[in-house]
Amino acid sequence: MKHPISVPNYLLSILALAVALVFPSTSGATPVVQLSPSLPSPQPVGTLVTWTATASDTDPGILMYSFQVGVPGKLELVRDFGYLNSFPAPPALQEALYQVQVTVRNNSTGNTATTHQNFVATAIANNSNPVVISPTANPLVALFSAIGCPASDTMTVAFNNAVQTTPQTTAPKPCTGKSMNFYVAGMYPTTQYSMVGEFLHNGQNVGHTATKTFTTGSIPGSVTLPTLSVVSPAPPISAAEPILVHSYVFFPTAQTGTDLAGNVVWYYVPYDGAPGFITRPVPGGFFWYMGSANTDPYKQPIREIDLAGNTLLETNVGRINEQLTAVGQMALTDVDHEVRSLPNGNIIMIGSLDKILGPNIQDGQDIIFQEAIVLNPGLQVVWSWNAVTCGNCATELPPTRYAILGETCQAGFGGCPPLTPPNTVANDWLHSNSLQLAPDGNLLLSIRHQDWVIKIDYQNGAGTGNILWRLGYEGDFTLIGDQNDNYPWFSHQHDVEYEFDTSYISLFDNGNTRINEFPNENSRGQLLNVDEGTLTAKLVDNFDLGLKSLALGSAQVLLSRQGKPIGLHYEAGDANGGQQSDSVSYYNSGTLVLTSNTATYRTAQMRDMYTPSTEF
Repeated sequence: MKHPISVPNYLLSILALAVALVFPSTSGATPVVQLSPSLPSPQPVGTLVTWTATASDTDPGILMYSFQVGVPGKLELVRDFGYLNSFPAPPALQEALYQVQVTVRNNSTGNTATTHQNFVATAIANNSNPVVISPTANPLVALFSAIGCPASDTMTVAFNNAVQTTPQTTAPKPCTGKSMNFYVAGMYPTTQYSMVGEFLHNGQNVGHTATKTFTTGSIPGSVTLPTLSVVSPAPPISAAEPILVHSYVFFPTAQTGTDLAGNVVWYYVPYDGAPGFITRPVPGGFFWYMGSANTDPYKQPIREIDLAGNTLLETNVGRINEQLTAVGQMALTDVDHEVRSLPNGNIIMIGSLDKILGPNIQDGQDIIFQEAIVLNPGLQVVWSWNAVTCGNCATELPPTRYAILGETCQAGFGGCPPLTPPNTVANDWLHSNSLQLAPDGNLLLSIRHQDWVIKIDYQNGAGTGNILWRLGYEGDFTLIGDQNDNYPWFSHQHDVEYEFDTSYISLFDNGNTRINEFPNENSRGQLLNVDEGTLTAKLVDNFDLGLKSLALGSAQVLLSRQGKPIGLHYEAGDANGGQQSDSVSYYNSGTLVLTSNTATYRTAQMRDMYTPSTEF
């Protein structure tokens, strides 16, 4: 007797939409939608206004909503189709007439309806009040507003408290002739700061605004923060990059920025309470936040936020799946481990999917594999790479090569993506955890469960998708390392990054395979000098962290203010079985060790809240 297969609602939704696109509805009915703001127009720049759509449809089906914001005639998608009918639109930081548009779509019929409203943002600063500092919803973030500056100049804001001898600065903005508005972040709670706007011409300071003071608020008691403690203090040279951004994986812990002594200077709590974590900082004071895996991919958000916690861009896995299936590709079960921006504004990420590839492949078991996805700045898929269907994947990533330690995933377990029903267990074949655009325009993918790092022929979107090489044990490279090392190769690695060019690669060597063979060994931080022409890799640094961190982790070259390497930073994100994480920064003059009482996916050591290291 055959048993019926239970199909999740999100798959029914995607199927219904696909049918609607191929066989348009004969119904004359279309949805009806209205749009209303939480505050009336006009409002000062920086005011957060939540827009709510009220829709109905005589046809049955799930209604989904997308939002666009911009000046009239030049709208940009800020949230792609999803279930939520309200959106806290990113507050305008420039006075102007803006337009907000919502589109409602019936996922069964494919019918849509659109409406919009205009909204005016007014300047805070004027000739009577040339400099104004306003609080934001985040008590550690201020809005600095000043009257305009010459169009040939740029402007930044310098700020410091009474004990700081070197001011921090915001990211610069070009002068437009209108008012200038900056989110100022990286400040301690309940502390007074002096702030001044500085005008720059060809990089030289040519003037400044009046200096004003601002006192930050206290962190609300409702915000859950981990406990951090200094095991070994940072040496003075660390002042070049004094900020650590912590990506915590156990909700409801807030995502935080701290100084190197563990004192909080910034935090983020998602507006909708969606569990998840920061994946990467973006230059200018922005971050990517990824919702944790959900069995309904429309409920797994992927969003870019600013320092005030405002959502600037948002899509979801369900919407990405619509685009993939429309061109004949498999739907993802989730997006996991990586989302980051490219210099041209595109967005790259790693997705997971599972499938039984055949009765003779891994004993006919369901297996998990990976897809690399590229979105354009409008959140639309423009390129993807599938680890099963790429041109030479069958030989370079043979599906008969099991996960090195035989790892499997069970539906609903932490660290596992959702599985396609009715499967409940899958071989976690190609578990991957970092994706980077290489300086030569190709992609670097860390495949944890193969103990390999592969380079994919991307060529900034024009590549074949073929695997160019595999770095790691039993890969294509010869490793030149310590002859006394029992196992010099990395294994089950995290956060593999080119540093500066294609000569050096940093990574966190969790070491699972090595530790399985030599149980007394620890996790390590590694820096490799890679010669892609001769396919040789030289182990330049191989730091024993003195502990085991069998999951999570990050690696980073530390820089001076002049951009010169001065140290190496590693995050042991899963120390002591996930009960703590250790941030370790090695300098010639000393070593920082900062411990948190919960697991951390990554940390990023930064010059300020606006300036991540070069590999980010």
